[in-house]
Amino acid sequence: MEHPADLQPIVVYMIERHPLDIPHLGPVFRWLHADNDFYRELEALIGPFDPEDLTLLIDKHPAGPAWRQLLQALMEERVRMVITHLAPLSAAQRQQLIGVCAQTGAQLITPGDAGRSSQQELPPAPDS
Repeated sequence: MEHPADLQPIVVYMIERHPLDIPHLGPVFRWLHADNDFYRELEALIGPFDPEDLTLLIDKHPAGPAWRQLLQALMEERVRMVITHLAPLSAAQRQQLIGVCAQTGAQLITPGDAGRSSQQELPPAPDS
């Protein structure tokens, strides 16, 4: 199978224009601003990271070529972390992404995870 363009182990998947966006109001699901403070916003979601380990994939609409590239790289276990907003995805895409990440061991980070890192240790359980 042909490899898509080399992806780094951390992938940010964004959708440029969601079908529910209202043109004069701008994007409804804007969660990272690729043109301003992108790395600072991303660091707030996932913690410190090396920008060299990052690939940004953007589709104009849901389930475009970048989506297929992401899924292929996940199935080939070349991605260890996916950062995306689940709301613009269809229900089937959300389930597919959650399932593929679980199957391959890739960590899925969404804006709802803001500030939480699964690498943080949980506090010890109180003695009973």
